[in-house]
Amino acid sequence: MKAGKLICAAACASIFHLACAARHYPLSKLAFPYMYKGDINKARLEEPSGIVYHPARKTLFAVGDEGDVCEMTTDGKLIKTRNLSDGGKEDLEGITVHTGTGLLYVAVEGKDMILEIDPETLDVTREFPIDRIFKGRILIAAGGQGIEGIAFVPGADGNTFYISNQSFDLENEDDPSIIMKVRLPLSTAVEGSSDAIIVDYFSPGIIDISDIYYDSRFNTIVAISDAENVIFEMKRDGTLLLARPMPGKDQEGIAVDPDGNLYIAQDSGQIIKYTPK
Repeated sequence: MKAGKLICAAACASIFHLACAARHYPLSKLAFPYMYKGDINKARLEEPSGIVYHPARKTLFAVGDEGDVCEMTTDGKLIKTRNLSDGGKEDLEGITVHTGTGLLYVAVEGKDMILEIDPETLDVTREFPIDRIFKGRILIAAGGQGIEGIAFVPGADGNTFYISNQSFDLENEDDPSIIMKVRLPLSTAVEGSSDAIIVDYFSPGIIDISDIYYDSRFNTIVAISDAENVIFEMKRDGTLLLARPMPGKDQEGIAVDPDGNLYIAQDSGQIIKYTPK
């Protein structure tokens, strides 16, 4: 089949999976519980693909497909911006903040590495290539869609992150649609680069996992699917808890601030802000 048909078939299969998981909830729990406030991309960041709220700075950081990273207010006013491409395209796809140190960590598609960034200067301080192999199996296919989302998950070790591998085929064992738990050698790698190691993974049964977010209030992982226009919540082991339809298109980044406002970065050029109903 053509690629479009393959994506459609995979989407139908995983939407059925979502429907089965969600049928135990009343409609009020499944409706999108936010009000549209508009596009706040005043910085005109090209192809926004990841976003995060920084609790210490009380600002948003966003990244784009062309190597841009910028800091903005929660209303979208630009504070500063920097391009990290250095003459070659850096496809920045996801961004998260280490809540202990305040440092930013960015997922780079294609190169499948994680960059550590100083939020004050936007300098790259360290690089962490991801070891693609887990227990003898390649989980991130070279030349595949690559990593998309990233979320820091606090714990005793302080170096655990979840990352998503983007795939449009639930049956492709060589390039699976999964969320991986990785550990970065934050305390031992003082300069240069050192590998990030995959320590576990799970498949939530969803294609095109475009970003993930850790919700500390409930100790859950929230993820979005661009292809399916769905936002879903799961336990840290991948057990699906809830799924909701999501408005918009090309949704590639998700962030939530302490007031419960939701921010969705859309690759089509918008950063949409929603407020709780």
